[in-house]
Amino acid sequence: MSVRYLVLVLVVCCTGMLFSNMAYAQEPPHVADTIAVITSPVTGGVISGQVIIRGSAAHPTAFAYYELEYANLASPSPIWLPITGQIRQQAPTDEILGVWDTVGDGVSDGLYQIRLRVFLTDPNIEPVEVIVTNLQLINSAPTPLPTIDESLNPPAPTPGPSPTSPIELPPTNTPRPTIAVIANEPAQPSVSSTDTSSSIDFGRLQSAFCTGSILALFFFGILFAYLSIRSRLRPITRQLMWQMRDFDDER
Repeated sequence: MSVRYLVLVLVVCCTGMLFSNMAYAQEPPHVADTIAVITSPVTGGVISGQVIIRGSAAHPTAFAYYELEYANLASPSPIWLPITGQIRQQAPTDEILGVWDTVGDGVSDGLYQIRLRVFLTDPNIEPVEVIVTNLQLINSAPTPLPTIDESLNPPAPTPGPSPTSPIELPPTNTPRPTIAVIANEPAQPSVSSTDTSSSIDFGRLQSAFCTGSILALFFFGILFAYLSIRSRLRPITRQLMWQMRDFDDER
């Protein structure tokens, strides 16, 4: 009797445990226990190059995997593109969730947003997501400003000391010579105006005389040469004239 009673108790306990496990397996996981956090970058931050995304993605009992995506805010409806694939390792504390290589992916500068989605084992449960928005991506270097050649624009001269007006001293009273000084000074010969004018006239007269003498000699020389040539040519001209007359007579 006691043995049967013990067997019955064991059967009842096993059956209860089996039903309790089935009920626990069919109970959906609590979505509120899902951890989905992005700690870096923060909303409104500036990013460039390889962006390290830090945060947490986990669930105590029903974690499946998480994904990281990005979208451009310029498009009217966001198109989410993958940053990482399905990562099945939980990140319960603040860890590196993934790295977004904006240069390698050829992402242009602009405003973007990053989304973290944590999926649970139950496919009927929507993933828990968190979004960081208004991230300004700047990869292109700014255009350098043109430098100014200082040799073309010399520096402005520094103002020097202003010129001071000369100080005019009052004229000094020159003492007049006394009679004794005038008497002791030697008398200097004075040159009269008649002597100066006579010396100038004599020079001009001498120059005119020399010029006239040279011209007279030149003309006398020409006249003498003319008379000499004429006296020598006169017999020849007479002979030619006689020959011309004889020639006319013969004709």
